[in-house]
Formats: sequence, structure tokens, C-alpha cells
Amino acid sequence: MRVRISNFFGNEPLVISAGTIGVSAGGPAIQAGTLADLTFGGQPGVTIPVGQDVYSDPVSMAVTSEETLAVSIYVSGTDLVSVHPCCAMMKPVSFFTPNGGGNLTQSLSGAGLDVTSPDPRWIDAVDVLQLTGQGSIVVVGDSITDGYNTTLSWTSVLQRRIDALPASEQRAVVNEGITANALTSDVPTDDMTGGGPSGLSRLAPDALDQSGVSEVVLFLGTNDLWFGDTAQQLITGLEQAITAVHSSGLRIIGVTLLPRSPGVFSWSPAQQAALEAVNTWILTSGAFDGVINLAPVVADVYNGACDATAMFPPFDSGDHLHPNAAGQTAMANAIDPTVLELPAIPQEPPLISVTPSAGCAAAPAAQSTSSTQKVGHEPVRGVGSPAFLDGYLNDDRPAAAA
Repeated sequence: MRVRISNFFGNEPLVISAGTIGVSAGGPAIQAGTLADLTFGGQPGVTIPVGQDVYSDPVSMAVTSEETLAVSIYVSGTDLVSVHPCCAMMKPVSFFTPNGGGNLTQSLSGAGLDVTSPDPRWIDAVDVLQLTGQGSIVVVGDSITDGYNTTLSWTSVLQRRIDALPASEQRAVVNEGITANALTSDVPTDDMTGGGPSGLSRLAPDALDQSGVSEVVLFLGTNDLWFGDTAQQLITGLEQAITAVHSSGLRIIGVTLLPRSPGVFSWSPAQQAALEAVNTWILTSGAFDGVINLAPVVADVYNGACDATAMFPPFDSGDHLHPNAAGQTAMANAIDPTVLELPAIPQEPPLISVTPSAGCAAAPAAQSTSSTQKVGHEPVRGVGSPAFLDGYLNDDRPAAAA
């Protein structure tokens, strides 16, 4: 395995003097016997120029799917750290010493790493070489994929489904969800509309340039409409993303936008009409290599209700936009594995039992997942097919892991 460290938004060269990686024992602690040194070109440290990133040398280390790893780096000098201030999840994922705290990269207990933050920093990706696997599925999304306002993400549930396959058929699911992210524009403010670099601008570093990627799943657009894009502007952005992914020789799978209604976030009839127009285009245009139709899966079309424009209350986290754990699980279970070129995979146990409403045309039984195939865009698979651990990635970008 190897670690990528980013100085993408730094204001001066980032000086890394030491680094280690191990299996997390919770908080800043490391499980004994798992700590390994990171090197860079055979050296214990590296200086990363502004706007660039570096990979560590490969480290021989056994890891398992969804395992939590801890990467420790000792940063010398000063560097302006960019973070994603919008909608932080509040769970500490970074642990620091105060300035001048010294090199604690060999610490197992984490004593001295007393400053906590919900924002990951610098550690941009973790590559894991899986010799028997079939590459990785990179999901470029927003807060719904990031897992905002819930205890798990649909990508993690999908990964559990895939992990039931024999090792030779497994794929890794890489979660590149960024809360408040939009496909078509960089939003300059950093409060309620601060979604970081646009999905189009981050397609290359976050998806296409990943090692071993076999296809891209694009699940963006609801924020574009909320920020003011028209349906046609968003569709144009989706077409641009499709062209970019196809130019890299990869497949791209589209996902329908989930139902939403006014609540914590405003939502107008005009925005609702635009969402419906975009979903119709995703489902009928044939532009994507496949489509995952998640909109009816979490709609209020169960247990006698029949409203495709609102989220099913037991799947609603409370803000009428983000699914809770039960909704995220239902989304992952609804994915037809053939759309991702996977064999049959078992479903995860649902967190709540639901019955599609009889006679409701919008219920999932009446809108199965659809898939189209574009000839000439076969998955690119490298020798050994490096895969990825699903986790906090792209941490130095302003919208990192948010």
C-alpha cells in the first residue's frame, strides 16, 4: 500500500520530515505491532511544492476492507492549512500536537496529540494493491454520498455487498463525496454554499487519476439546482463529465437525483421541476453507460403513501434532503450489480421493513434500475488492478472529506 499527501492548496512548500501508518486503535492511538514507517524515494521525508502531491514508497502491510487506518506525519516549518468549513460532521478525525509539540509519529498511545479536528488534512488518498481484485469504483458525489446527517454512507453498504464475492471478483468502492459540492461551479463563499472545487474540475484528481479505477459513478446535481443552475445548465455539465470520463477510456454511471422538499434547506417548485427534468434526461438520454435510479428508492411511496417528490419519512434524516442510515442502506441494496459489471451480490439486511404502495406508479417495483451500454468504452484495468480503501480522501482540498 501507499499514501498520497497533498499540498494542492498550500501557500508554500509543505515539509514532511517523518511519517508512519498503522491500524487505528481509536482516536490517535495505534494498534501495537502494526506501525510502519513511510518513506519517500527512500528518504524519511519530502518537500511537496505548492499545488502538487506526492506518493509514499510502497509499504508491505496487511489490511482489510473498511478497516480504519491512522497516518501520522511530522510537519516542519509553517504551512497554511485549508479546510472545508461547511457542514462539518463534528466527529474528530484528525489529532494534532500544539505547535512545537515535536515528532510523535512513532507514538502508539497518541499521548500529546491533544488537539482534535473534524477536518482531515494533507493525507489525500490511500492506495491498496489487491492482486486478485478487479479495480475500483470511484463515486464522485455530494453530502448524500459523503454520509452527512447519517451514521453510514451508501457506498460503505455497497462495499459490504461486494465483499461477499470471491476475492477474484471483488472491487473497491472509493467514496469521493464532498458536502455541498456542485458539478458545474466553484462556489466562492465558505458558509452555507461552500462546496469547494466543482465536480467537473475535480474529476481528474479525484477520479480519473486514481490508481486502478475501472469506472466512475457520478452522483451530483442537486446542489447545482439549489445554487441556481437551470436544468439545461446541469445537463450540459453532465454531458461534459461524460465526455471527460470517456476520453480517459472509462465507463461512467449516472445516478438520479433524490427527492427533496422544503425543510432545513429551501426548495421551490421551479427547482423541483428542474430536478424532475434532469432525472428524466438521466433515465432516457442514453448518455451514460449505465444508470442507477435511486430517486424512487427513497421516495415517499411506501406503506400506502404515493408522493414521488418527497422523501419517505422513515428514510429521512430530518432535513428532507439527506437519507438516514435506513435510507442509505435501502439505496445500496437497490443497486443492480450488473450496472457496475458485477456478478450477483447479496443484499445487506434492511434497517426497516417497508412495503411499496399498491397502485403507486412511482414505487420502486414499477421503476427498476435501468442500464444502457455504450460500445467502445470498456473498463481500463491495470496489471494487478490496484484498489482503494474507502475512507477520508482528498483531505487537502477545501471541501475535503466533507
